[in-house]
Amino acid sequence: MKYLGVVFLGVFLFLVACKPAEVEPPSVFEQLDIDTELIDIWLAENEIIDVLIEEDSKIRYTINEVGPGMGISPRFQEGDTVWVDYEGRILETGEIFDSATDADLALDRTIPGWQIMLPFMTEGDVFTIYLQSFFGYGADGNGSSIPPNTVIVFDIKLNKVTN
Repeated sequence: MKYLGVVFLGVFLFLVACKPAEVEPPSVFEQLDIDTELIDIWLAENEIIDVLIEEDSKIRYTINEVGPGMGISPRFQEGDTVWVDYEGRILETGEIFDSATDADLALDRTIPGWQIMLPFMTEGDVFTIYLQSFFGYGADGNGSSIPPNTVIVFDIKLNKVTN
């Protein structure tokens, strides 16, 4: 009986030792670098040129159409509502996860990437923005449609800004 306890202890220790090590998820900054590299590779593979980079966030974007605002952005204020047409896709698959026409949204209640990029737009502009997961839905994702740490792309037309 004494040996049976030793055998069980040995089997238990063997099983614990064989358990795969937990992999530490990347830090926010590491994930930002990973996502930025994925975007740059995708842009190169798809031969998308004239890509601009927002200086602080490093968000990549293209200006597809310039509206009649002559490049003069409206002065966004806290609580502003934006009226937009948009389509959101997952970069890697191209799967559309959301779209709307003339949606009215409180700018300060949108994802961080929109809060950063919409103030660069004038009414009538159409941008495509390529968002690292940090500026989209982050490490949590968004329900079943956007997994954690997913790079997303939005085509956005800014129709109107109201205070």
